[in-house]
Amino acid sequence: MRTPAIVVALGALLAAACGSSSVDVAPTGVTTPITESVSPSTTTTMAPPATTTTSTTTSTTSTTTIPDVPPELVFDDRGVPMNGQTDGVLITETGWVTPVLSGLAGGRHRVWTPCGRTQDIAGGRFVGSADFVLDPGHGGSEPGAVGRGGLREADLNLDVTLKMRDALVDAGYSVMMTRQTDVRVPIVTRAEIAQALDPIAFISVHFNAGADAASTTPGTEMYHQIDSPDSKRLAGLIYEEAFGVLDQFDIRWVALGDAGTLVRPNREGGDYYGVLRRPAPVVSVLAEFAYLSNPAEEQLVSDSAVQQLLANSTVTAIERFLTTDDPGSGFIDDPIFRGYGSSGAGRTTNCTDPQLE
Repeated sequence: MRTPAIVVALGALLAAACGSSSVDVAPTGVTTPITESVSPSTTTTMAPPATTTTSTTTSTTSTTTIPDVPPELVFDDRGVPMNGQTDGVLITETGWVTPVLSGLAGGRHRVWTPCGRTQDIAGGRFVGSADFVLDPGHGGSEPGAVGRGGLREADLNLDVTLKMRDALVDAGYSVMMTRQTDVRVPIVTRAEIAQALDPIAFISVHFNAGADAASTTPGTEMYHQIDSPDSKRLAGLIYEEAFGVLDQFDIRWVALGDAGTLVRPNREGGDYYGVLRRPAPVVSVLAEFAYLSNPAEEQLVSDSAVQQLLANSTVTAIERFLTTDDPGSGFIDDPIFRGYGSSGAGRTTNCTDPQLE
């Protein structure tokens, strides 16, 4: 895996093995976790996402060695594919980003499908790496939080992430997104896209729900990987910049008592959230910018100009991460226990793959 460009060291929602408490929840960080509303019907069948914009993707033809016997996916004991099996992604002719297991004869590729299966694909464009992988949380049958005014977290996450992508590309970085339209992508596949591209960082963009305690300041939360100093520092910098943007607005904020830069462990002491645990060792951050369940904050973040400010603040934090020794801020040493509740979000069950060619 690539070391971050600074040797010294911008949404929630499978290669670390996990126990019963290591759930792949789409994050909605509250004291008692909110279970996502997930449709029991099949999911990834909407119109496919357009090809992801990048500035300088590293390759358009696969250089993967063609094996005598093409590899098959390896699954854990729950039937979920284990992360870390692919190298690069194929952007299919129908626009999906699919991690590549291997090249095949005749210019075909064996890929990890959006639903975590194997398929041999002709055509498409191979991309070997990206500077950043951005993950707009939720999508499709997993809308995430929904504000009283009807704003869906999945849509808001996508709007902010698209702006973040454009700002990063304008700054000269290559970027891949896990989704670009309102579709479900299981967390295990989002994480594999990150591992396959070996980016400087993977950032999962979310907005929160559940807190109702009034606060004089924003309840912004940035979750970092427990065992990664780089993840902690990047999360602290994103928190510092995003909090600074939001704190300019005089509205009724809500927050939990430990809002800031923090971790959420599972029972085994690892990362609770799949978007942090599964991409490792890729440096990963889960951003919960504001509370969509608070009408005042819902109205604020529905403004495209505010979304742009949040996107720009994340890019500023990234550039500080890469060019300075700034430590970031907002670190919470003793976060509130948020429970170990499970959720079906992010699994590959009830998932039908889209047309990939």
